[in-house]
Amino acid sequence: MKEKVVDLKYAKLHLIKTNKFRSINFKVLLKEEIKKEDITKRNLLTDFLVLSTKKYKTRKELALKIQDLYSLYLSSFNTRIGNYLVTRFNLSILNPKYTENSMLEESLELLHEVLFEPNVKNKEFDKEIFKVVKNDLEKEIISSCENPRVYANLAMLSHLGNGAYSYKGYGYLEDLEKITEKNLYEYYKEFLYKSCVDIYVIGEFDEKEMISLIKEKIDFKTIKKSKGELIIYHDKIKMRPSIFIEDSNFNQSKLSIGCKLKDLTEFERKYVINMYNMILGGGFNSKFMQEIREKNSLAYYINSNVNKADNLLIISSGISKENFDKVISRVKMIMKSIRDGKITDEELEQAKTEYLSILEETCDNIDSIVENEIARDLLNLDNLEVRQEEIKKVTIEDIINVSKKVHLDTIYLLKGDNNGA
Repeated sequence: MKEKVVDLKYAKLHLIKTNKFRSINFKVLLKEEIKKEDITKRNLLTDFLVLSTKKYKTRKELALKIQDLYSLYLSSFNTRIGNYLVTRFNLSILNPKYTENSMLEESLELLHEVLFEPNVKNKEFDKEIFKVVKNDLEKEIISSCENPRVYANLAMLSHLGNGAYSYKGYGYLEDLEKITEKNLYEYYKEFLYKSCVDIYVIGEFDEKEMISLIKEKIDFKTIKKSKGELIIYHDKIKMRPSIFIEDSNFNQSKLSIGCKLKDLTEFERKYVINMYNMILGGGFNSKFMQEIREKNSLAYYINSNVNKADNLLIISSGISKENFDKVISRVKMIMKSIRDGKITDEELEQAKTEYLSILEETCDNIDSIVENEIARDLLNLDNLEVRQEEIKKVTIEDIINVSKKVHLDTIYLLKGDNNGA
């Protein structure tokens, strides 16, 4: 299974041919350098576009059309990846060989409607649909603040610095209040003009037919190329981590710890940091799980994960408030033990086996394959086969070296009222 890239001038078309699945999936990616003030507008816009179009003006009309097309799947969502805001429009259809030959063209015509023929009257978005989408987004923003785990992570990132990682993905209520049907439509036109476009197609299809249909139906009118750096790099490293504690009326206390990654080599960024993370807190048999949760019962859960685009390693845990000092002490102790080389061959092999198993699982899901290709293209990673071989080359010495480039920066505790779960 290989990715073929076709230059359409206005976009890069990524074709991934496989007969392993019964469906054909399309992902249209639009990306541009992120601006904090655009996040709320982008969320509102992409929700609006998949609820109605110029031709299918109500949610019911669009739902009926989707049903006519053998209940295809249509969605949109936004993510921040490093310094970029990335919008995905997703279309998944049953392969036309199981339905009707016309289904491919008709489905892409619907995607064309969503992207280029929005529900607009008098140069502003439809008021009724706009109101529904705006109310829904307001609820999402509010509920995100009511989730203690999400809140703690966002609060930690806001104290970590003022980079793009500190922005709230759902958006901001104060920005939402300023958005109208008219200025959102103006932003929509700007969004299409300024974004860089990539189109991913995976499934069983005729290549010439697919290229021809994409050119006809998904025809952006501008040619844009990425300018700024996607990956975030850190210049300043603290000698000691900052500690922030906030009271809350939640039951369980939530701990979020941010570590900055600095001066990683390409091999370390692509492979070694993954193994370090699996051993530290990312795997089922990690040191955090064994030492903090299983042996000492100091946490309800504890894990770590790496964000390569942000050059961050984030540790998350649910704890009782009186265990805060003990947990922090053990986190520091475990990180130091790795720097001191206290890693066994068995731990490394377990980490490799678990990580390789995760990579293998991406081959069993059509959406995971595409997302893996997107991440590979955005972060300049290797293909799956190369990654599987390179992971096997990581040594204990590699992990010790990379551990010295993981810098504890910010510790945030959202302190609960009591010790309940």
